[in-house]
Amino acid sequence: MDPFSIVAGAVGITVFATESIKQLHSLIDGLSEAQDEVTDIASSLVNIERLLAALGQLVISDESTFAKEYLRKAGVTEAVNKCGDVCNEFNRSLTKWTKHSSAARLSLRDRLSVGVWNREKIRTLRMQLQSGEATVHFAITSTQLMIQLRSEKISEADRENVKSQLQSLEMKIQEHLDLTKRQQGEAETRKRELREEPEDEEDGGAQRTLAIKEIEEQSRLLEAAQVSCGVVFCQTRSKRSGQDISYIVTLDNSQAMVGMSESVVGRINQRISAVRTERGSQAIVGVYSGNITL
Repeated sequence: MDPFSIVAGAVGITVFATESIKQLHSLIDGLSEAQDEVTDIASSLVNIERLLAALGQLVISDESTFAKEYLRKAGVTEAVNKCGDVCNEFNRSLTKWTKHSSAARLSLRDRLSVGVWNREKIRTLRMQLQSGEATVHFAITSTQLMIQLRSEKISEADRENVKSQLQSLEMKIQEHLDLTKRQQGEAETRKRELREEPEDEEDGGAQRTLAIKEIEEQSRLLEAAQVSCGVVFCQTRSKRSGQDISYIVTLDNSQAMVGMSESVVGRINQRISAVRTERGSQAIVGVYSGNITL
């Protein structure tokens, strides 16, 4: 079995999802004259497929439990599977919208269907794919960095370098969160403008109603995207501000408190290993109260 199938199966990504993404990419590639209308979608599909390949190359042999659990918590499974669902649905829709066209030439009717009548539906798919792409990218990148940070063999210089990369990743995630908030505001503006437009006498406002429905779905997608990226952001920040304590030895009736005060629980992550007491020494390891005495 190939590496991607192993990792994908472990975190719950379905074959249906990955195949649906590939099939939509193939369909769009075959519609040469529709490229202008769906160029962003094609680009996102390429990026998602590239990220899925990277997921297959993710080295998790020594940290498999941590990596799989983190990827699931970061929303990778849900993001890819949802992308698969919407790709499958859009595949059927795009096939229907372009039924009067050939691979080489898009008919005027189909061009209007793709570029005008279903513009908001295409925008919804674009947002879903871009959201999934961002979630998977941030989750894979942070997982790779966290695995490095957890290694017992990492040097202090390399540890600081990884923390610096995590900080840069935090900034990128924050920028993406700011973008989704702006997009949410833009969606609300479009919805308001559509509601203020006069009804079309030919369709009785049916197209406008469908467009408003799509914009409302876009707002929900953007809100969900903020939640997913927010989870990765919090996980990344907590790991960067964590404590790694190891190889503590207390000897000859000495005393030591190893860990952190209960007053900072929830703000600092802690990882402690190899603490040893010998010859009458004492140690309190982990979380301790402020009034404890040895």
